[in-house]
Amino acid sequence: MVNDPYLAALIALIGACLGSFANVAALRTLRGEDWVRRPSACFHCAKQLSFFANLPIFGYLRYGGRSGCCGQKLPRRYLYVELAMAALLVLAFHQLNLLVFLSFVPFTILMVVIFLTDMDAFIIPDWASLGGLALGVGLSVFRAPGLPVITDALLGGACGFALIYSINAAYKLWRGHDGMGFGDVKLMAMLGVWLGPLALLPILFAASISGAFFGILAILAAQAQKSQKGQDGQGQPTQVPFGCFLTPMALVWLFFAPQLLSAAQ
Repeated sequence: MVNDPYLAALIALIGACLGSFANVAALRTLRGEDWVRRPSACFHCAKQLSFFANLPIFGYLRYGGRSGCCGQKLPRRYLYVELAMAALLVLAFHQLNLLVFLSFVPFTILMVVIFLTDMDAFIIPDWASLGGLALGVGLSVFRAPGLPVITDALLGGACGFALIYSINAAYKLWRGHDGMGFGDVKLMAMLGVWLGPLALLPILFAASISGAFFGILAILAAQAQKSQKGQDGQGQPTQVPFGCFLTPMALVWLFFAPQLLSAAQ
């Protein structure tokens, strides 16, 4: 638990820095740019950022939400993601054992990156899903705290892959087209490796319910907008980035399921 406010502030600062990294990794992945070796630069004029401009949260607020080099307006998501990651890391530290917390910091970062890329472009990059899967298997081999033993991790990965793959295959037979992208299949396999096979059905069920609710709202909003413009017709079917629902539900399971399960025993 975070009982020391100074420790909480330090963890939040680290989380904000990791949120800044997740922002850069997601945006550069979608642009096909190097996010590993290339220094932080302005997305508008490509000028390398100064130390103060590169500071998370502070750098955004200092220039009033604009880039310090060329004065262009920055998307508010920069600030929101940094704040969200700071809150996530504090929550993780509060909920998890210290060693488990350290094991799952990379997992949390990958969940945020996947959420952002799927939200922006319906893309779940292989380096995040398959790379995360490989990392989870490696940590399980070395018995990292909080991860399943290697047999359960491999079983979870296989079950996660088979579960979404079979659902999509059945949907394709029924409707004639894919209902989910293959990125969701690989993401579910990754979740099975990190969280174990028992986590898969609850995560999938919660993500499906929340995704369906969001989809219904999106359809109603689109129909209301068409009615206001006097347009007819069904238009294109509403697409829902399913990874944006799998990732938060996976984090909810990670943070709260162990306590709930232990309390029920």
